Amino acid sequence: MEASASAPLARHIEPEPPGWQLRAVWVAVRLWIGSASFFFLSFLFAYFYLRSIDSNNSWKIGQVNPSIGLGLAIAALLALSAIVFRLGAMRPSDTLGAGLAAFVMAFVAIVLQFVEYTQLSFGASQGGYASVFFGWTATYAVFGVGCLYWIETQLASLWRARREGLNRPVREGVPTSDIALMRAGIDACSFFWAYYATVGVISFIILYLV
Repeated sequence: MEASASAPLARHIEPEPPGWQLRAVWVAVRLWIGSASFFFLSFLFAYFYLRSIDSNNSWKIGQVNPSIGLGLAIAALLALSAIVFRLGAMRPSDTLGAGLAAFVMAFVAIVLQFVEYTQLSFGASQGGYASVFFGWTATYAVFGVGCLYWIETQLASLWRARREGLNRPVREGVPTSDIALMRAGIDACSFFWAYYATVGVISFIILYLV
């Protein structure tokens, strides 16, 4: 009776096949893109809705004109960062260097976004446009900081793996599942960053040019 009571309550559970982890990363990043799209669609809707009704002629109150030069610089840096990182992710030998360059460009773009706030001659209360402008750009920049952290962790993992020799050929005893999972993480990160930079370019077109 005592022996049966001390026996394990569950049999040994077979571990998940390594290939499933790669698929889970692929699916997770696309689900995240879907949720982020719905979030930023709210600003897109607010922009065109408030602009169309222009209640009490309060779409823009006073001189509400952000610097197109700064906006263009931010959008261009984001686009170049995404292109470089995505291309680097497709070539394992270039991933680390391309990722570092992409990180620097993205960091500068986010810094410029906060610098722009100090150069504006209007506040968030000066009409519907100003409210959407501050809400959209601020949340985009803050979320971008999280993306920078994600990029940094991927690059740090890759750098550490190279130092520890995880990129050696399979015949030298390399755990192929670890390499595949690391590459999947970098691919997912670069894929999401390409999407995020695209959102930034779209926001520049709408907020500065339309």
